[in-house]
Amino acid sequence: MPVQEMRASSAIERVGYNPATRELSIWFAGRRRYVYSDVSADVYHALCDAESAGRYVNGSVKGRYACRCDPPRRRYPD
Repeated sequence: MPVQEMRASSAIERVGYNPATRELSIWFAGRRRYVYSDVSADVYHALCDAESAGRYVNGSVKGRYACRCDPPRRRYPD
C-alpha cells in the first residue's frame, strides 16, 4: 500500500490506500492508525489534494465509512 505524508496537515501524519481491499488508512498525529472500509480511490485522491486534510476527513470520511482502529484499542474491565 503506497503511503503519502501529509506535510501540510497538523491533524494527519500520513494516509494510505489499498485499491485491492478498498481500505483507506489514516495515521492521525500522535495517535493510532484508523482504517476505513469500502472507500473509493476518488475519496483517497480527493483527500490527498484537499486544502485541509483534517476538514476533508471530518466532512467526507468520518461517519460515512465503517472504521476500525489498528491496533485495536485496549478495553479495560469496568
